[in-house]
Amino acid sequence: MTALPDISTVGIVGGSLGGLFHAVALTELGLDVNVWERSTGRPDDRGAGIVLQPGVAWFLGEFCGVDPDRVSVPVTHRQFFTKDGNIRIMPMRQQMISWGTIYKALRDALPAERYHDGQPVTALDPTPAGATIHTGEAGHLVDLAIIADGSASGHRGLVTPDGASRYAGYVAYRGVIEEAGLPQELAVRFRDRFSFYDGDHTQFLCYFIPGDFGTTTPGRRRMNWVWYVRADAPELKRITTDRDGIGHGLSLPPGLIAPQVRTDLLARARATLPQPLRELVEHTREPFLQAILDGRVTTMRNGRTLLTGDAAFVVRPHTAASAEKAAADAITLYHALQQAPSTDAALQAWEQLRLAEGAAIYSQGVSLGHRLGLSEMETTAGTIGRSS
Repeated sequence: MTALPDISTVGIVGGSLGGLFHAVALTELGLDVNVWERSTGRPDDRGAGIVLQPGVAWFLGEFCGVDPDRVSVPVTHRQFFTKDGNIRIMPMRQQMISWGTIYKALRDALPAERYHDGQPVTALDPTPAGATIHTGEAGHLVDLAIIADGSASGHRGLVTPDGASRYAGYVAYRGVIEEAGLPQELAVRFRDRFSFYDGDHTQFLCYFIPGDFGTTTPGRRRMNWVWYVRADAPELKRITTDRDGIGHGLSLPPGLIAPQVRTDLLARARATLPQPLRELVEHTREPFLQAILDGRVTTMRNGRTLLTGDAAFVVRPHTAASAEKAAADAITLYHALQQAPSTDAALQAWEQLRLAEGAAIYSQGVSLGHRLGLSEMETTAGTIGRSS
């Protein structure tokens, strides 16, 4: 099926998951879609795990021809640790996937010539009939522009005066371990389990995710863990300063953690975590971390320029909804362009639905952070990133 007759070209600013969901879905509508991404090459697949939510699973099957069951790791139970080592287990089926597996499926579904990496968008000029997207010396006229350049969006201000991300007062330390590198008894303890530990102003969780090339074969998968820890602004600056003394601001990639920060992390694990979880931290060669951010907007559309993904709402990882939200943004637009009587009606309906959903997930994430004792109900830290 095709979209409305006055939309034939689409330009997407940002080539991460949010931009790719839109690119794949709108290409399926027969539109001429191009994606401009500032980074070069495909990201490393050793990154974080994600709970596979229904919308993402449906998207992979419907638009990418990927069976979600073949690229995800099932869990059958949740297990909850106490500090003294006791465990409570309850049945709950879920599927776990890696960010890299989703990214690969989306990139493989999009014609390679439509993805322009290493080409940052230097300016975006909305017009009544679309927008002009500038990359280097070139200007690209499009009927529809989609801003999907993440939480620190450089173009958000073209759509809304609000929405710049704010630091929530805590970070997520993360680790990924090859299953084959874990002691057998430790691997067995976490097999088929989504594990949690809720401590004093902290939370730790872990589960298996696919390994290299999306393999889900036991023994070749990866263990993914996340540990939420409070950190004030000076501490955030300290722990995101790498081993060479270079500050990274809001995150620290694998392999760059400073020796003292790693030593402190191990000491904290030995003092606060149940033994099996502590062992996971100890077996992690290259922990990394990200600051937890909040971001919300009051509008997602300016004419034919749209905000999507984390450029619109930055939701906390506790919701397990960031990828699902980005997929739903794209799915909703796909259906709106098919069903609405006009372009304006389609984009208006899309914005109304996505604003309501984004606000609900945003509030849920803030509430969960508060319940875990990680932050106050409303953040008080300063704005980060750029909104224009």
